[in-house]
Amino acid sequence: MALESLKILEEKVVGVLARHEQVRLEKAALLARLEAREHECETLLSRVQQYEQERDEVKERLEKILDRLTGLDL
Repeated sequence: MALESLKILEEKVVGVLARHEQVRLEKAALLARLEAREHECETLLSRVQQYEQERDEVKERLEKILDRLTGLDL
């Protein structure tokens, strides 16, 4: 009976260790995905800032053009 209990305990330990390894691998994969998404987010934020800057420059140039046209009294 003691050997049978020891065998059951051993099987449970092996199962726990296998699950632990599986969770460790899942965690590593999720961390890699998170890092990739964070990089992607940084890239997108940089692009948004660039577009906002370009928009502001276009707006400023258009306002100057409109001011010049307004000054012509057409």
